[in-house]
Amino acid sequence: MVSQYAVGAGGGLSPLTPPSVMTRPVPFDVAVTPDGRSVYVTNVAANTVSQFDVDPAIGTLSPKTPPTVPTGAGPRGIAVSPDGRNAYIASGFVNDDVSQFTIDPATGVLSPKTPATVPAGRSPLQVAVSPDSRSAYVTNQMSGTVSQYTIDAATGALTPKAPPTVAFSSSPNGIVISPDGRSAYVANASGVGVSQYDVDPATGRLTPKTPPVVNAGLGPGDVAVTPDGHSVYVTNLNFGFGTDLSQFDVDPATGRLSPKAPPTVATGLGPGFIAVASGGDRAYVTNFNSNTISQYTITAGTGALVPKTPANVPTASGPSGIAVRAVASAPTRKEQCKSGAWRTFPALGFKNQGDCVSFVATGGKNPPGHR
Repeated sequence: MVSQYAVGAGGGLSPLTPPSVMTRPVPFDVAVTPDGRSVYVTNVAANTVSQFDVDPAIGTLSPKTPPTVPTGAGPRGIAVSPDGRNAYIASGFVNDDVSQFTIDPATGVLSPKTPATVPAGRSPLQVAVSPDSRSAYVTNQMSGTVSQYTIDAATGALTPKAPPTVAFSSSPNGIVISPDGRSAYVANASGVGVSQYDVDPATGRLTPKTPPVVNAGLGPGDVAVTPDGHSVYVTNLNFGFGTDLSQFDVDPATGRLSPKAPPTVATGLGPGFIAVASGGDRAYVTNFNSNTISQYTITAGTGALVPKTPANVPTASGPSGIAVRAVASAPTRKEQCKSGAWRTFPALGFKNQGDCVSFVATGGKNPPGHR
């Protein structure tokens, strides 16, 4: 199942009604489209991805038609391209590949690309897409590499770069690309560090920074970066027995990481995945072995995490992936006005779908009350 929460004015979580919706067996990771209208959940044991519509007013999930789409065997990490056109899923238990899908711009329904999968390394785990939607990266847990792909601008299909993989120290886990697209950070699941890479602005290829690895806690799991690119956070899973996360400053010139003060912040037991809200003011961590979500305020200026009150909220057993729905400040496509989605822009004063469509058609020059 997937637990669903409302985010209060102060960033605190409270369960929606109903507090959860059903998926297929062993849900692992979750992703939200940039327009906030669709949610996808990988189901490891069912070889499927569940797809949901998001209620534009309150954020609750309801299954799309069809409710699931087949993937490769053992789907785990999922990423949606920032342009909202494509989704990629690491399928790592049997075939060691990446499933690739086109996202219908009107309905959000996934459809397999041709080919439906592309090869990766051994046991691909997590996926990240560059901010310009031109490159994708996949961590290969058992082969100790990161696969790197070029995304076709027309079709969204993946093609391996040259070289197709980059060496990693061991057991790469979570991966994130900086908002400026110049750096990549990868958590080392079997060690105590996070690897840092430069991203070639022309080719998207990864090369290790100097130093190639900075220390974090035990068994780093997931990694996240703030929207301003100034801070990076790494959960220290330690095979399910960790109790903290590491926080880093990002050098604005080089992208290199250095520990914040303090270098770590408390979590629940077994911190796994982390999500940073699009506004850059809060972060949330799933704690696999304490069945909680830790919630934090991101301090303006320093990027340091401060636990909210309460510091943890309960969730269902064994929480894994987490995502925060972003609500756009203004629509840019007519599809963002349909099915009641025009209500997600209260500051613009739309009274109906027609107001929203008119706003888009005129490039934002025809808001209600100014006609």
